[in-house]
Amino acid sequence: MMSDFDGTGFAELLIVVILVVLFVFGSSDIEGLTDSPSSSS
Repeated sequence: MMSDFDGTGFAELLIVVILVVLFVFGSSDIEGLTDSPSSSS
């Protein structure tokens, strides 16, 4: 049970972290583009 939880738990943790990072970065990009589009271009 220890090794099974280690593999499954670690995989699930990685997936959650990646999803959160992508969501945060995606939101930041969207906010940045919609915040000042004329300034960028």
